[in-house]
Amino acid sequence: MTNGTVQKGASSTLVVRYQDGSQAISIPAGVQVVLVAKEAVTLSAGDTIYAATEKLPDGMLTTNKILQIVAASTSNARRGVGK
Repeated sequence: MTNGTVQKGASSTLVVRYQDGSQAISIPAGVQVVLVAKEAVTLSAGDTIYAATEKLPDGMLTTNKILQIVAASTSNARRGVGK
C-alpha cells in the first residue's frame, strides 16, 4: 500500500508524491475510489466495518481505528479521479 499526496490526476493515471519520491499509478476501469472522513458514528448490528486488529496475549483483539463502510451518497459518488 502507498500513502501519499496526488500531484496530478487524470481518468486513468495518478502521480502520487510520498516520503521517498513520486510514482505514476495506473488506475484500471471500474476501480472504486473511497472517501475517508472523520465523523462521530454509532455502530449498530449489521453495519459493515473494517478494523485492523492486534491480538493481545490474553487472546482479546484490539484496534485503534475502525472504518465504517457505507454506500456512497449521490453527492460523493462518481466524482472522478483528479477533479
